[in-house]
Amino acid sequence: MPRTTKTFTRPISTTERMYFPMRDLAPPFLMQLVIPGTGTIEPAELDRAVKVAAEATPGARLVRDGKLWVDSGVAPAVRVIAGHQFHTPALESDPVLSSPIGPTPERTCEVVLLTGENPTLVFRVFHGVMDGVGMIDWARNVLAALRGDEPQPFPDPIADHELVTRIGAPGKPTPLVPRYRSAVGKGRQRRGEARHLLRHRTIPTAGPGALARICALLAAETRGPSRIMMPTDLRRHDPALRSTANLALPLFLDITPGEDWRAVTDQLKTGLTERRELNQLANTRVTLVPDAINRGVLHTTNWLGSRMGRNLASATVSHMGRFTSAELAVPGFTPTGLYVLPQHSVAMPLLFGITEFDGRTELTVSARNGDGIEERLEALIDRITTTLTAAFTT
Repeated sequence: MPRTTKTFTRPISTTERMYFPMRDLAPPFLMQLVIPGTGTIEPAELDRAVKVAAEATPGARLVRDGKLWVDSGVAPAVRVIAGHQFHTPALESDPVLSSPIGPTPERTCEVVLLTGENPTLVFRVFHGVMDGVGMIDWARNVLAALRGDEPQPFPDPIADHELVTRIGAPGKPTPLVPRYRSAVGKGRQRRGEARHLLRHRTIPTAGPGALARICALLAAETRGPSRIMMPTDLRRHDPALRSTANLALPLFLDITPGEDWRAVTDQLKTGLTERRELNQLANTRVTLVPDAINRGVLHTTNWLGSRMGRNLASATVSHMGRFTSAELAVPGFTPTGLYVLPQHSVAMPLLFGITEFDGRTELTVSARNGDGIEERLEALIDRITTTLTAAFTT
């Protein structure tokens, strides 16, 4: 696919500005899409496919130039690691998943191929250049190129700010006040211990309402009202838009302990109908301050959450879609799963990711660590697993 003569470029949005300090405060601050499978993928063929896909997906080649993202023209690096198995269950200690993107600090995406008994593809993306949907679209293009298909072009240099400015916000943003508790409580962070935890659990069944059921369970496990942040894809407001940029804004769900998951679903539907997520762009204007001030605000937010148990939201819960092995398979390689590992955050105590794959539910979570958090987190994941399994098998 020939490149256009005009260089792809777009402004760094206010949402994306707040992600830059996170690379130091919550490293590696990456979204990671993991696709394990059976068979083999030839490294040379993967390298070729990444280059072909990147021509159609310039958002995977962006580097920062002042206030702009600019297409470097250089495809993401492909890193091949032989025989590696993830460190489970403590994924935060895995040297691959916790490593920075290379080969230089300026790069914002990479693809890792783990070869061996359980070959695995890992798409690693700095959240400053893509949202979760954009990352999945990028991965789909690489898989398409591996199949010999034409990747789908994503030529639109549009992120959340430009889209919301064009569409308009229907109301005022939800006030962000650090008052919400977490389902795993608080815990002082200790020097020398992991500041964040990363976990993955496969639930052997799937069904409707997984996101709402998890939100209701989190509220039931939390003292006082919970505020759950649900990233909402803005592309629904312009179905013709083809962009991998950050096009997600939060829809906030306020839930009381004991509230039924169906009531959560109703609240979710009302928020989407009223387009409330569009209001939240105004809250990102706080990033229009010097980076040092932004970093200080994030430090304070982390301290309030870990030491005082007061957070801007109780958790983020995101459903990233339904997938099948048939739709993702490439010659010689058949996926056996797909899950999204959330980025770590100092501003949020829990970040959950949900996908469905071949009738199973893949659950992942990043958690701010601290005294007693790991044990409470594992117990919480057990309860979610039990709850969803029972709900989807009756």
